[in-house]
Amino acid sequence: MAYEIRRYRINGVRLNRAFRDGFRLTDEGMLVSTERTRVAAVFFAALDGVTEGCPWARLVFDADVGEDSIFNVKAIASDDERILFKGRPMKMNALLRDPGVSSAEKLALFENAPDARASIYSDMLLYGLNGRYLWVCLTARGEAARFSNFRAFTPGDRFLRTFPEVYREPGNFFHRYLSVFSSLYNDLEASIDHACDLLDPDTCPATLLPVYASWFGMASDGDYIDEDRLRVFLKKAYALIRMKGTRESIEELVGIFVDAPFHIVEHVDAADDQGTRRALQRLYGDDPYSFTLLIRQKPDEKLQLRLTRLIGQFKPLLMDVRILFLGDRFALDDGANLDVNAYIADPSAGSLDGEMAMDETHYLT
Repeated sequence: MAYEIRRYRINGVRLNRAFRDGFRLTDEGMLVSTERTRVAAVFFAALDGVTEGCPWARLVFDADVGEDSIFNVKAIASDDERILFKGRPMKMNALLRDPGVSSAEKLALFENAPDARASIYSDMLLYGLNGRYLWVCLTARGEAARFSNFRAFTPGDRFLRTFPEVYREPGNFFHRYLSVFSSLYNDLEASIDHACDLLDPDTCPATLLPVYASWFGMASDGDYIDEDRLRVFLKKAYALIRMKGTRESIEELVGIFVDAPFHIVEHVDAADDQGTRRALQRLYGDDPYSFTLLIRQKPDEKLQLRLTRLIGQFKPLLMDVRILFLGDRFALDDGANLDVNAYIADPSAGSLDGEMAMDETHYLT
């Protein structure tokens, strides 16, 4: 017999709405403690279980704390979103987000609640905590403790309901014993539900990227390809494999790993002018089984080695590739002299002292 399990995530908007005292929220949705000497606290807005008496089952989150850091999590539940505070009723959410109320007073609300739950672990059972609204408080002492991926489950207990009524006493030893296996089963089911993410280049762990690249016959071992560009390559790998050995595949491949403008020059036919012919042969070579990749940026030895290895896996078998970087032109500094047989490759008009013009009919001696 199947039972519906609802899962609530505390991320995004919920994290932004939480009142943080001694915590900062990163762009990746991670809470990081910033206090070393005092207790930092974060108070989350209520999770709405929709129905009164909602049976909350479990609270799970990821915690990364050092040896000198400790943390504690507390939770309370109620069907009423209001609470009596200093003799007057107030909405619990507004009270927890009120900067005029100290963190100590807010913590006292959790500590004095009759049905509160507390834990020093990142996997907390909430059996026996019933109510439409669930409030959670996290405290930590120590700098750079990291918390993320908060999830709450209701009702969460798959196994107890399969037994006869006489065994279903909440909170007894048998219930707590079965809850361990129920939690393991729920985690396993969640992993199976998200197994498709392991095959998605955008969401799979970085350790799987070289494996997927090898499926396309590409060797990506070592650190010559960074993670982000390898993910982009894997998304385009099928199309690249179909074009393998063509100019288009080389251009698409280079475009993934090079941000600067580039151009591919294949075999250059001999020019009519002998001087131009020799210049082209020195630059691009006279071998029809080769091509040259021109990149308009400063020389980068690591990028050159990376491209040589990558292009070698997509170029035709007998083809050779030369990579040339077209960086900024060099300039002579003060007091520099031209050497023997040197000449100005790009003559242009200049100016003498006193703003006197000098065009191409004047020479320096």
